[in-house]
Amino acid sequence: MRKFRKYTATALVAMMVAGMTMSGYQPADVSASQESEYIIVTKDKKSMKTVESKYNTMIDTQEQNTDFLKDENVLVSKMTAKEADIVNKDQKVVSVEKNTMVNASETESTTAAKEDQGTDSQWNLKSIHVDKAKDTATDEKVKVALLDSGIDYQEGLNVKERVNLIEDDNEFSPMFEDSSNHGTSIASLIVSNNGKVKGINKNVELYSARILDENKQAPISRVVEGIYWAIDKKVNIISISFGTNQYSEALKQAIDEANAKGILVIAAAGNQGENGTDNVEYPAAFENVVAVGSVDSKAEVSDFSSTGKEVDVVAPGEAVRATGAFGETMVTSGTSMAVPHVVGAASLLWQKDTSKSKDFIKKNLKPEKKLFKNLLEESARNVGDKESYGNGLIDYEYAEKQYTKAEEQYEQGQDIELKDNTKTIKTYNNSSDENKVSGTWSAKGHQEYLTENNVNIPAMKDGAVYPDKDDSGVPGMTENPDFHGLYERRHSGNEEVNYLASYRFMIKIGNEYGKGKTYTSVSKADIPGLTDTSYSRIRSMMANLQKKSFFKNYSNANKKAFVFGVAMHTSTDTFAHSTYRYYNGTWYSITHAINEKKGQYKKNEADNSKFVPERFDMAYRAERNTLYRYQGKRSDVAVCHDFHAANDPDKYYPSNPAFKVKRISKYGTQVHLSDANVIAHFATINYN
Repeated sequence: MRKFRKYTATALVAMMVAGMTMSGYQPADVSASQESEYIIVTKDKKSMKTVESKYNTMIDTQEQNTDFLKDENVLVSKMTAKEADIVNKDQKVVSVEKNTMVNASETESTTAAKEDQGTDSQWNLKSIHVDKAKDTATDEKVKVALLDSGIDYQEGLNVKERVNLIEDDNEFSPMFEDSSNHGTSIASLIVSNNGKVKGINKNVELYSARILDENKQAPISRVVEGIYWAIDKKVNIISISFGTNQYSEALKQAIDEANAKGILVIAAAGNQGENGTDNVEYPAAFENVVAVGSVDSKAEVSDFSSTGKEVDVVAPGEAVRATGAFGETMVTSGTSMAVPHVVGAASLLWQKDTSKSKDFIKKNLKPEKKLFKNLLEESARNVGDKESYGNGLIDYEYAEKQYTKAEEQYEQGQDIELKDNTKTIKTYNNSSDENKVSGTWSAKGHQEYLTENNVNIPAMKDGAVYPDKDDSGVPGMTENPDFHGLYERRHSGNEEVNYLASYRFMIKIGNEYGKGKTYTSVSKADIPGLTDTSYSRIRSMMANLQKKSFFKNYSNANKKAFVFGVAMHTSTDTFAHSTYRYYNGTWYSITHAINEKKGQYKKNEADNSKFVPERFDMAYRAERNTLYRYQGKRSDVAVCHDFHAANDPDKYYPSNPAFKVKRISKYGTQVHLSDANVIAHFATINYN
């Protein structure tokens, strides 16, 4: 079992990425004294230790390398070009690679639709004939690892296991794991069943490795880490919707190991078509990867889609509906979106018999063997030239009909030979989205996610992370209980703080900003249960915030969104910091502090969604309720109702609950709590 850990801040800088092989190595055109990041691949672990020792004055291995990288004979180091050249000439070194970044294969034309509209709203499923696929749930699920930007916690998107490989990324809440919305949209096409967007196979066991940052970028070393993590989890399929033009030996080595372990790797061909270069990107360009191009609703190759001999199949990837932030529907384009269609179709075929080798689904491309042809490739419909379309548009229905024949050939050790798929290509009307707006988050802020009620996701996200930022520049925000759902002030002893009232106060302030007013228009009398201290402290925070240039430049809508984000942080932290777990006859506070001797919980479990999952689900629902208030779906005056799951009280408030929230009934009464169910099950507990 490999050991995985997050990178330190230093390591994050180090993990930049790979470029050329040993045979094609060229020192970077930089000053001999200028350092850059390099990935060193050695022949074996013994060689790695020798190289590390021999060039110890050149190779900086402090913090840059995780255990798993060393297990795979990979070193990441900051060196000068001259030093890299010296190390590269060593016979024990396979390659030294200059650092570059991989980018998500998503176009800049990402859009969001108000709702699904028109008869062909999910033309993408119809075009590959998975829209009528039977629900064939099995005990043995196909395990799919999605290497991407993470997956938001949403209804209909169930994730078996997650890992976050990005250091210091302000991961702050259950809903915002995916800061770019890229991974969430891809996951929805594979497994979603939220009533708006239908995924291909909800029976998939989904694993998520968060490697792409908010700019939808990652160093190759982090990609390599994600691949080895997926291998460690013994998945069947790895889904990759990003790429780079730069060849990387370290990346190829990871792909080859995945292939050797029987894992099917499916990757986006890339969006180089829009740049005129048209090259298929890595890792899709590798022989042991299924390279997926994009077509539109007319079965024509997308202008942005990379083409070339490496393309294996094509799938819908242009103006495809997917799930966006907060479960809203979005429309997005790119070979990124084509990949999950192939992943979903492959998983449907594979789940018929999970004991079958990946070679039954996709041919093993090792040249020394007589190999099976890819069932998906052989069943694809010929749509055009192979340079653009590969073997054609995937067709699940035809592949399923040919399954038995292919299975017989497979069992007999024969090459799979299928009748040509001559089914007529049907085209679809995908022009029903008349109300389109920008649809993804990014650090550059070039796109905003807007609903019909102008939900400004970037501003709300910034507000939600702000209370935890040490560099916020707002005195006391990082420590005061009003912004973290704490009943006790850490730095000055016990202090009564009605976190429900604080939340309500910020909701009220946010609404005032939306009207063009400020926090000064809200009086203490407007907020029952709010203490004098909290009233003064929140007003002081707002006064300091208004001095910040970014806040001054916000529109009224952005100011409102930002303050709602702060309120959202408070509601989430109510469950993070004010809840207790019943263990071995005693109630214990769930904090970041670890007391393993008492057996209360293990290291890092306090931040694990699987540890007292009700608490995590409650936080998610509280955040969603905050959004509903922002959108005007509920009154503009927050109530305690926001802190509980009214639609399913029996699930979250059992007679003997696994957790309780301190003083919520007391504070709720002060804020005009009217729900007797909450009062009964969130009763005040005297823990002191």
